[in-house]
Amino acid sequence: MIHGYLSNASIWNTSGFSQIVERNGFVQGDSYNFNPWGMMVPRPIAPEVNAFYRVELPSQTNLQTQEGILLQYLQHLYAQRQEPLTLIGHSAGGVVARLFLLDPKRVPVNGLITIATPHLGTPTADLAYMAGNSPIGMMISMAGEETLQDSRGLMSDLKEEKQGSFLFWMNRQPYPNIHYASIVRKNESISKPKKFDFIVPAASQNMNNVWSLRGRSGVAITTESHVLSYKDGLVVLDILKQIK
Repeated sequence: MIHGYLSNASIWNTSGFSQIVERNGFVQGDSYNFNPWGMMVPRPIAPEVNAFYRVELPSQTNLQTQEGILLQYLQHLYAQRQEPLTLIGHSAGGVVARLFLLDPKRVPVNGLITIATPHLGTPTADLAYMAGNSPIGMMISMAGEETLQDSRGLMSDLKEEKQGSFLFWMNRQPYPNIHYASIVRKNESISKPKKFDFIVPAASQNMNNVWSLRGRSGVAITTESHVLSYKDGLVVLDILKQIK
C-alpha cells in the first residue's frame, strides 16, 4: 500500500482502510521505512498467510526518487514471500506504483489498483509548480513554509500531460500484462464539498485514459472526496477477488 503526497504509511490505518481489509481475512504487517541507519523491514509473515504491508516514502520528492525506494522495499518483500505482489496506490502513490512497473529491476506483480490517482496529471500540480518557482513561493519558503519549494520536482512530474512532460513519456511506455483497476472519484456537482475531489479530475484517475493502457483497466466509481476512505477498502476487496 503506497501513500500519496504529504501523507505517510499511517494513512491506511487512520482512514479505516486497513481495518476493513483485516476484517476480511488479511493480516497487517509492519510498515517499510528508512531511518538514518538504513531500511527498516517488517517482521516476516508466513507466505501462506494473506498479508498486506504499508510503505513509507518521502512524498515531497520526485517520482523517480520515490520509485527507487519503493523498489528496495518490494525487492525485500518478494525475497521473503516469493509470490507476485499486488500494488495499491492512493493519489500520487498510484503514479509511483505505475512507474515501478517500468523498472527493469522490478519484482513480479500481478495487479495494480490506484485510488484517485493523477495518471494524466492535475492542474493543482501546475499551479503548485508555478508558485514554487515564483517570487511568491520563495517568500513563502523564507517565511518558514518550505513545502512548495521542496515539492517542485514532484509537481513538475505531476503537471498535466502534454508533449515533453514526464507523464507524456511515462504514459507511452509498454506496461506488463497484469490486472489494472482504477478507483475513480466522480461527482456530479461541487455543491457538497465533502464528497468532491478538488485535487484530481475524474478523467485523470482512469487508467483507460493512459495511452498505453487503453481498455486494460477495470473502473470502480466512488463518490468520496480525494482523501482516502475506509469505503475504498471495501472496493479494493472486491477487486482483489478478480486478481489471481
